[in-house]
This record gives sequence, C-alpha cells and structure tokens, in this order.
Amino acid sequence: MPDVHWERHGIGKMGQYRAKKLFWRGRFFSAVLLVGAMSLTACSSRQESVKDEYDKKEEQRQKLSRDWFDDSQAELDTQKNMVAPTQELVGKPAIDRSYVPEITPGAQNDLAHITEIPEKKLYVAEFSTYYSTENTSRAANIARAAELLDGLTIEPGEVFSCSTAIGPITEENGYFPAGTYVQGKVEDGIGGGVCQISTTLYNAALYAKLTIVERSPHSMAVTYVDPARDAAIAGNYKDLKLRNDYAYPVEIAARAKDGELTISIHTAEEDIGNEVELISIVLDTIDPGEQVVTVDESLPDDYYKVTQKAHTGYIAELYRVTRRDGVELLREKINTSEYAATPEYVTVGGGGSE
Repeated sequence: MPDVHWERHGIGKMGQYRAKKLFWRGRFFSAVLLVGAMSLTACSSRQESVKDEYDKKEEQRQKLSRDWFDDSQAELDTQKNMVAPTQELVGKPAIDRSYVPEITPGAQNDLAHITEIPEKKLYVAEFSTYYSTENTSRAANIARAAELLDGLTIEPGEVFSCSTAIGPITEENGYFPAGTYVQGKVEDGIGGGVCQISTTLYNAALYAKLTIVERSPHSMAVTYVDPARDAAIAGNYKDLKLRNDYAYPVEIAARAKDGELTISIHTAEEDIGNEVELISIVLDTIDPGEQVVTVDESLPDDYYKVTQKAHTGYIAELYRVTRRDGVELLREKINTSEYAATPEYVTVGGGGSE
C-alpha cells in the first residue's frame, strides 16, 4: 500500500523535480565550457600578440645591427683610428668594451694609462754649504769624503760615526794635504776640509731630527756656517755621531760638485708640512787682539805676507724651531759653543842681503 500511495500521489511532482534538476545541471556545464573556451581564446590571442611584438622588435634590432656595422659609407676617425658611423644611433653604448687593442710582443704598445694611487710624501732633510774650487787639494778631499758618505744607511737604533764612515783619513784612502786648525793656527794636514762634510751632515741631521750623540765645535769659527752650526772631526777625540731613533732605516745622500756640497737624509716618515729652522744666536764676541808680526831677516824689507787671518772669538747658542702654518710649535736649545779668538799673523822682510 505505501508504494501505491506514492505512485498515486507523488509521481507527478517527482518527475517535474527531476526534469528541472537535469535542465539546470545542463545549463551549468554549458556555462563552464563557454568560459573555458573564451579563456583559451584570450590566451591564444595574447600569445600571438606578444609573438608579433617580439618579431617586430627583433626585426628592428637586426636592422639596427646591420646599420651599425655597415661601414661602406663611413669615414675614418683619425683620432681613435676606428671606423666612425656617419649617423647617430639611439641606444649606442656609452663605453665601447668590444674594442681590444693588439699587443705586439717586444714592442712598446700605447695602452691606456692606469693612474696609480699616489704614495705618501716622505720627509727629506737637506743642507748645502759652499767651498772654493781654487784650493784643489781641499776640494778633492771634500769630494772624496762625499763619495764615501753617499748611499750609507743608518738602521733603527744604530749609532753612526762620521769619522768611521769617511775614514781612515790617509793618503792611501785618497786624501791630500790641505789647511787644518792646529792649536789656534792654520796648518796643512792630510784630509784638510773634511770637517765641512761633518758640518754639512750635522745640519742635515738636525733638520731630519736624528739624535745627536756626539758633536764638537771647531777650535776657531769657520766661514761656511754660522757659529754653533759646525761639527769638527779630528783624530780619535772629535767625532760626529748620530743615532736613528726612527722605526725605519734612513739613507744618506751626498754630492760635491762645482763648489757646492749637498747632503740629504731620506727618512720613512711622512712629510706633514712642518717647517724647521735653525737659529744661531751669538751671546758674546771676543776681539782677535793685535797683529802678530814675524820678521824674516832673509827676506827683503818690502816683503809683507799675511800668513793667517784674524779670527774673532764667539760664544753662541743654537736653537731649532718647528713651525706649522707660521705657528711656532716647538723651540729646542741644541748646543752652546765657544770659539777662540786668534790674531792676524804677518811675516815681513828684515832687509836681508841681496
């Protein structure tokens, strides 16, 4: 009975429901298929459009490449020695990295200059004195001592002896007799003039700020530097000794030519622009006194010769002043020196027999 009841009362409505459900399901699937087809069509059209645009750009690039490398109507650029196009090209690179110069082995090739990073400027102390070339023996002694001094190196912490560096002062070592100071008089001795080497080196060392271990003034003032700026060497009792307190070696360069002696000290310190000045201050002067005359009876009455010039005596001090941009940073007292005064010595004739 229940089945009959269902067939009688529900079969009409159930059929309508099933028909309507099948109708909307078909419409849904149709819409899905339509949307998919439209998407595929759009993608295909977009791909064709991109391909067409790419083909057009590729054709333009190929044409541009043909125009760039076509040199049939170009002229020679004599400055760069390259073929220069006669037309302007849009998109031409700012730097042409395709050009590679040819390198010929053994030949001097004109390649681009590469600027190196500049090294720091190192401090070089230099001082010059002057001498007469007419006194050939003395000039030769100065040149010989400069030759032995040139190129020597003072290592860090090392004490340098000028006497040892230029010695022994003998004829066998290339020195000649020339004027020297002996007990207040000027007499010929082997190596006369080498004290100008030690004096010039002393001043260069003061500018370089090497440590002065030993230094002695002359017995009488010299003419090639101011008082207190000299340094004498004599035997084994007067020497100029320097110590290198820098962390690096220093090198000495010496040159004597045409009456000019120059000694420089090359350091590894950076030149920061300081100005160094040596100032000699004379505290007192001593008069030479009266002339000393010697009569030589063997010479005629009109004979007159100055055998030694007068020397004024001095007491002087030396200061080293360091400045930067005109402002004094440091003032150091270096030494106090005393020089003896000596009179003029003259020899006259005593009317000897003719």
